[in-house]
Amino acid sequence: MAMPRAGDDVSMKVDTPRAPQRGRPRRLELEQVLKAALAVGLQQLTMSAVAERLGVAKAVLYGYVANREELVRLAAAFASRHHDFPSDEGQPWSTWVLEYARALFETMTMEGELLETWLNGGQSPFVEVDAGELWLSVLTRRGFSGDEALQLRRAVSHIVIGAAAAAKRDRNLRAEGRPRAAGVKKALLSRTPEEAPLLRQFLNVFSREVNEHNWEYGLFILLKGVTVARDALALENGDSRHPFEELAF
Repeated sequence: MAMPRAGDDVSMKVDTPRAPQRGRPRRLELEQVLKAALAVGLQQLTMSAVAERLGVAKAVLYGYVANREELVRLAAAFASRHHDFPSDEGQPWSTWVLEYARALFETMTMEGELLETWLNGGQSPFVEVDAGELWLSVLTRRGFSGDEALQLRRAVSHIVIGAAAAAKRDRNLRAEGRPRAAGVKKALLSRTPEEAPLLRQFLNVFSREVNEHNWEYGLFILLKGVTVARDALALENGDSRHPFEELAF
C-alpha cells in the first residue's frame, strides 16, 4: 500500500479543482465534497448520496468532478494526504519504517473505506510510484540496496494491511453487537476440554481484538530480525548491504 506525495497527479487535482461551469456560482469547496464522499463511504458511494449529504442537487457535483470514479480517487488521495507520513530527518531506518507503518495503518482504518478501495484497485498508480521512490530514497541512504528497500516495503505493507483488515473486522463486529472475543469464547467452550486444551490456556490472547494499540507486534519482529541480520552479515569493510532473502531467511 502506498501514500500520495506532493507530485502525485491525483493529489494535484485535489489542490486544483476543475473550474465550475460558466454562470454557475460555486456553492461548495472541493474539500467539502471529498469529506462528504468519505462520510458516505467509498465502496457504496453514489453521486446522489453525496449530493444528499451536502444538501445540493446532484448536478452541482459535476462542477468539481467528472464522475463517480474521479470522486472516489480524489477522496482517497485527500484522506491519505491528511495523515502525517514521516519525512527523512536522519532518523534510524527502523524508526522511519515504524513511523511510516503507523501512518499507513491509521489511513487504512479510518472511516471512508480506504482499505476496501485499495483492495478493489481504486488507488491511483501515481500514488504507488511516489511511495516506491520515497522508500528507495530513504533506505538507500542508509545502506540498503534497491532490492532490499523494495522488498522490505512490501513486507511491511503486507503486515500493515493484514492488521488493518483485522482491526476493521473486529471494530465492525463490535459495532454490530457481536464482538469477536465473545464469539471465539463461545465456539471454544462448545468443544470438549480435550479438543483444544492448549488454546483454553491462552484464550485471552487468542481472542484479543486488533486495534491501534496492539497491532505492531508482527512489525517489531520483522524490524528486529532485519536489524540483527544486517548487523550479523555486515562485511568487514562496513558495507552492510545484502540481499533481503539472506536477511529474512
